[in-house]
Amino acid sequence: MVATTVDIFNNLWSVFSTLGVIVGIVVISYMVYLIVRNRARGGAPEPEDSPKPGELPRERKGAKKLLLSVFLSASIVISLILLTFIALDNLDRPPADAMEVKVVAFQWGWKFYYPNGYEAVGELRIPRGTAVKFYVTSQDVFHNMGIIDLRFKIDAIPGKTNIGWTRVYQAGVYEIRCFELCGDGHGVMIGRLIAMEPEEFNSWYSSLQAS
Repeated sequence: MVATTVDIFNNLWSVFSTLGVIVGIVVISYMVYLIVRNRARGGAPEPEDSPKPGELPRERKGAKKLLLSVFLSASIVISLILLTFIALDNLDRPPADAMEVKVVAFQWGWKFYYPNGYEAVGELRIPRGTAVKFYVTSQDVFHNMGIIDLRFKIDAIPGKTNIGWTRVYQAGVYEIRCFELCGDGHGVMIGRLIAMEPEEFNSWYSSLQAS
């Protein structure tokens, strides 16, 4: 199964959350270990390198641990940055066989233009399993087209066309909302994306061409 925008974001989130849990466990465990090991003990002599008021602290032996922690931290951060850029690059590269749809946002709704020139308002039908490439713009103010269930969001800006893509494998109805405050009707600027079985979509689309 070819990856979708949902897969890309979920995989990236899994990496971030897994590393976060592992690092958190390691750091907290080491802190507890240091607290237990260095807790005050009655009658125990004070370490020579303990800080004393009015005196500059002596150099402690720990450069190797410090360098190791810096190296590990930098490696993790750099790896996460690289994975994020790879994910963003995949999102910026729509599949070559994607179905192209032009989207025009307006106060307060959505217009969808199919490759055959058919225009639909408020409702977009697509075949499930087929990538859809969106050319998104606005005819009035700033909007933001978002389909949360598909992990898809893209700005709709007057005079500019932004490109994004998604793919749906599960047939059903997905809500399209505006995520940019755009006026009094912002809250009701809702559309529908209907993912249909390929045969059903082809029949519907052919009827549009015939009409």
